Amino acid sequence: MLNLRVKVAAAACVVVLVPLAADQVMAADPPEHLGEGTLVAGRTVADVGLSGSRVVVSDSTGHAVYETSNNGTTWTATGGSNDTKPLQLEGSSLLTFDAGTAKVGGLTFPATDEVVLGKGGKLVSHRTPNAATAEVYDVATKAKVADYAPPFAMADSTVWKVTEPGQLVGKDLSANTEKTILVASACTVGPGRVNGRWALLSGCNQLVDVNGPEAPRNLIVAADAQVGNGFTVQTASGNLLVTDLNDQSLGQRLYGPIRTAPASLSTDGSGATKIVYADAQNRARVISLTWLAADPQQRPDTTAPVLTSATAGDRIRDNTSLSFEWAYTDPTDPNSPASGVATYDLRTQKRPNRTSPYGAWTQPAGWQGLKGTAASTTAPLGTDTCWQVRARDYAGNLSAWSTSYCSEVDGTAPGLITLRIGDRVQLASTVFSWGYKDDTDVDTYDIVYKVASPGNALGAWIYPPAWQKTKIRSIAYTPRLGWEECFMVRARDYLGNTTAWSSQLCSVAPQDDRALTSAGTVTRSTSTLAFQGTTSILKANGAYLTKTAEAGARIALVAIHGPGQGRVDIYHANVKIGTVSLAATTTARKVTYLPITPYRSGTIKIISTSTAPATIDGVAFLRQNP
Repeated sequence: MLNLRVKVAAAACVVVLVPLAADQVMAADPPEHLGEGTLVAGRTVADVGLSGSRVVVSDSTGHAVYETSNNGTTWTATGGSNDTKPLQLEGSSLLTFDAGTAKVGGLTFPATDEVVLGKGGKLVSHRTPNAATAEVYDVATKAKVADYAPPFAMADSTVWKVTEPGQLVGKDLSANTEKTILVASACTVGPGRVNGRWALLSGCNQLVDVNGPEAPRNLIVAADAQVGNGFTVQTASGNLLVTDLNDQSLGQRLYGPIRTAPASLSTDGSGATKIVYADAQNRARVISLTWLAADPQQRPDTTAPVLTSATAGDRIRDNTSLSFEWAYTDPTDPNSPASGVATYDLRTQKRPNRTSPYGAWTQPAGWQGLKGTAASTTAPLGTDTCWQVRARDYAGNLSAWSTSYCSEVDGTAPGLITLRIGDRVQLASTVFSWGYKDDTDVDTYDIVYKVASPGNALGAWIYPPAWQKTKIRSIAYTPRLGWEECFMVRARDYLGNTTAWSSQLCSVAPQDDRALTSAGTVTRSTSTLAFQGTTSILKANGAYLTKTAEAGARIALVAIHGPGQGRVDIYHANVKIGTVSLAATTTARKVTYLPITPYRSGTIKIISTSTAPATIDGVAFLRQNP
């Protein structure tokens, strides 16, 4: 006698029968034993398969495959073998193994690989040993239609897989539609574990109605259990234990005895509620499960799809190509089974720039009733485009429009952050540098410059080819004595938005005191403090330094200031520009900027106006102000 005990699952009040050890006390009567199935006469068998009236067996000696459709009255050799591997018969598709080759519907694979025929016989998967993914083929067209990482289950044209914790996703590879069902977080689904409306999940021992309306239940089965259309069957102490999945209480019956070394059984590949198995005398027997409960009546889908993700990409784009992607799921619960997402509608609204209002929503005809989950368009510079999407399921339930997802094509030129050149009068090497920022990214810069040699005005702007559309961000240079050098820069982003030229920054290197002619009591000297290392000391009232043909709008005097120093007057083109006192408490080199004047050209004269010495280091002429 088969001893069984009642086990009540904690997550739901479900009675599940599991085998008892001989010394355990039975808590309830065992399932009714309904005897053996109908004998299929004429052959002793190694393995069995069933699809409708078609019974397929492999010979117990040579493993040749035979079939009958009249309960064994006649048998026909299929020409194949199962080479000790279990037969796989689903729908009209038969998978056999012969001479190192697995064959189904004109497809062939190495027999050493993992080859699984899906429920219904429409899909077959092939996976080489240790491969990360399996190839899924359409048996009828022989075309590869997908790659999936195991574990997954195939039923008719749908592949079922737990794609992330708590989500069982069925993708119909023929209709290119998806259905998502919420399950326990620890669930996975493996080969053969989805048939008809039921999915039997591992890891969480959950039984899920993939069509609705039944709520998930807990069910624990043996490792060798097979899922039929509305039932499971497994071996149990020399018998077959059948569980009715349509029955809320998961009623069970026993059949047998069966051959156990090894056991061979198969559910009906046509979807009928039948089982074929090998009995203790190695004969095929077929069981008709007439006692199974009818499928639960399906309630209508009244719930619209729900948006799970959407993106329009970067808020500010560095190109004129826009794209929008989205994903919906059709939720299911005991009162509203999912019919699956069918189509999508898309609409957009735009504004041409940031100071304009958004226009009205538009719904292009080509974006209504979409099957795909992405769309793209182009937009002019500065245009902000907002997208909204909605979805309808196969029952006609239509979701509300989603929130807006907006993406603007960058229409704004970069903005200047920093612009530097160092001191206006440069006494050493310097750097012209700049910095810009943009809504996206700065691409390149243009730099121009103009110069003035001693005594001359600034020339025209010069555009060095190497400085146009460059990515450099600074220019280091050593000023030439007496030369004024001015720079401007502009920036552009990747879309071509270009700034106006920056303000110009100029610097001038002084002319050394030795460039001026002396008159009166003047001593030429040297100093470690001095620009270029030399000085000219005016030692008497009236002593002076002079130079003809100098041009500028402002003069800067470079001198040594300190205790006991005198003062000087500075003239330009016979006009007194100002007086500079060199007296100070400490000795140091100093640049003194005289008042701005109209641009003029003429002789410069630096004349001592005291008996105290005046130590002159150099003089600079600024053509450009500042």
